[in-house]
Amino acid sequence: MDRRSFVSMAVASTVAAATGIGRSEDRNAADSPIKYPEDQKNLKARWEKLDNTIRGWWDGDLHRATEKEIREDPKKTLLFLPFPYIAGGGSESAFPEIYGWDTQFTNLALIDHGRLDIVRWNMLDQLSQIERFGKVLNGNRSFYITRGQPPLLAWSVQNYLRIKKADDELALLAYPLLERAYLHYWNGPLHATPIGLSTCRDSGAKGMPPELASECESGLDYTPIFGGKITECVPIHVNCALVRQAQVLAMLADRFGWKDKVARWQKEASDRANRINQYCWDDAKGTYMEYNYVRKARLPYYSLNTFWPLWAGIASKAQAQRVVDNIGLFDRPFGMTFTDKNYPNPHPQFIALEWAYPEAWPPQQIIVALALQRYGYQKQARDVSRRYIGNVVTTWENTDLLWERYNGVNGGHIVPMERAEPKPLHGFSSASAVVVGRIAFS
Repeated sequence: MDRRSFVSMAVASTVAAATGIGRSEDRNAADSPIKYPEDQKNLKARWEKLDNTIRGWWDGDLHRATEKEIREDPKKTLLFLPFPYIAGGGSESAFPEIYGWDTQFTNLALIDHGRLDIVRWNMLDQLSQIERFGKVLNGNRSFYITRGQPPLLAWSVQNYLRIKKADDELALLAYPLLERAYLHYWNGPLHATPIGLSTCRDSGAKGMPPELASECESGLDYTPIFGGKITECVPIHVNCALVRQAQVLAMLADRFGWKDKVARWQKEASDRANRINQYCWDDAKGTYMEYNYVRKARLPYYSLNTFWPLWAGIASKAQAQRVVDNIGLFDRPFGMTFTDKNYPNPHPQFIALEWAYPEAWPPQQIIVALALQRYGYQKQARDVSRRYIGNVVTTWENTDLLWERYNGVNGGHIVPMERAEPKPLHGFSSASAVVVGRIAFS
């Protein structure tokens, strides 16, 4: 299918659907939180005010990348997309692209706000990337074409079709493209490993060390949890996302009565889930750990990636209980920190760590809360969600902005070390406020 065919088909289906068918400079800061005097008072009402504010941002956060915008792009790096999209940074100029996995969290919030029109545009744009490049790109700039990001688009398709059940056009368009990305990109020669799980690997980014560029594909740029060698690892969250993608492909095949395909994808999902449990579950520790398939060893870094198998529904009840028993490793007064403590930086000569401690990253708060809910831990889901939302709301009230990441230990937002100034963010930060807030007060 060429681009013209894709756009024609997508436009037709869109018409059919529309017609009804605190700065942290010391990463070793002690766990002695700075309490905001009003941080939990009237929190639900204060969150509702933020939620309604975000509801009014969506249309203003739309960007475009059609021929007009490409011609006017001063960087001359913008890649074509047929529909408007929510950029990673919303209306702020710091993050104007549509990102591979950020967008799927944003789609959750859009669904909660009833903006299925934008969700559909986002999905069609990213499906067009698979048609053109074989994958959902890290972002829609030419310097991103060598890598993807965690494969969560199928999750958006599933969430959207749960509401727009009659949208066969979107389902028919999605199936072959999601299948292509699964089989030929994430399980192709660049990403396949001898143990049957997938790794992350950049195919040739310029100006970056290969391991750093590959870490960018994981979305966790940059983190200590892979020991600086992500291409030797099978990231838990990426493989859990692929389990979910196989499950969605089975669901789509069943929708159209393709029984052989249903059985094939159900087996694929089950086999991958079993391999994740075989290689990444550490029964002695009661948690999932990243696995280095070259060294044939689990790595000694605790992270919120342990909740992804619960999000995907592939942990047993006993495993889920063990993970929840260890929630105190990450649970802090102002959010769940990505790692349990500071770990050495495997790339000190290149970059500062970001997905580490004491960061409370917005998308991971969503995953943890949904994972807890899926296994029936409603109280724990509400508790961790309220701590995070209390910080988001208070920081918004104090700064009038949402931020890329928050400080789970001391409160407020985190200023990335590699930047001179903090960067406000809508995107998945808006999404976390909307989605986690609803869980906090459910």
